[in-house]
Amino acid sequence: MRIQSNVNTSQYQNSVNHMKATEEQQKKSAKELSTGKKVNGAADDAVALAISKQIEKEVNSLNQGSKNISYGIDATNIADGALSNISDSLGDIEQNAVRAMNGLYSDSDRAILQEANKQSVATINQTINQAQYNEKNLLDGSTGDINIYTGTASATITEADAKSAMAGLENFDISGNPDNISTDALDSTYSKLSSMRSQIGAETNGLSAAYSVNNNTAENLTAAQSRKEDADFADSVTRMKNSRIINQAQNMALKKQMDSEQSLVNKMFEA
Repeated sequence: MRIQSNVNTSQYQNSVNHMKATEEQQKKSAKELSTGKKVNGAADDAVALAISKQIEKEVNSLNQGSKNISYGIDATNIADGALSNISDSLGDIEQNAVRAMNGLYSDSDRAILQEANKQSVATINQTINQAQYNEKNLLDGSTGDINIYTGTASATITEADAKSAMAGLENFDISGNPDNISTDALDSTYSKLSSMRSQIGAETNGLSAAYSVNNNTAENLTAAQSRKEDADFADSVTRMKNSRIINQAQNMALKKQMDSEQSLVNKMFEA
């Protein structure tokens, strides 16, 4: 007859519990190695997980802010490029005006220069109308100031109303008496354009600085998140190996204990 013994039940249960614990440690280490993270859920480290998720949220906001900033920089570059082209056209208009002041030019010569200026004005108006970003006109005064959310704050692209600055150019006439031709209106327009370009340049620099700050901050936060989350592969491998060895030893000890108890019971009944 063979009878199972209940001797040392407490010791047996403790052995089983230890085996389960080492098996869980093996699973945890294996998961760390498969995911590359030491925190894979709240059970691993609730505080570290909460901090990591908050950092992740901040990094995502900064990354989106950087995208917004890059769109803003694209817009200011378009506006500045258009203003540069307008300045070139104004230069042509001024050059023709200075030529028309020459008393040696005939009326027909000045009429030709006036027609060239009309073409330059048409080019300027076309440039203003085509200076758009995502269907928003950047230079005709219709859009107003543009706010750019950077992820932590807001930046503003100030309205550049080149259309108003160009008002009166259509009536700028150099075909008449050369003594009556003046470039004062052109000088005023140049001054307005220069102010616009200076403003746009300053805003572009500000956006570029914000972009760099965002990227540096996101990089530092990502590094902090990595320190909180990422697994130490060498440590995970060591712990998994140790858990496996301990588990095997516990299995052997438990089997030896059970065999010993069974042998004792059998001897009692054989006596």
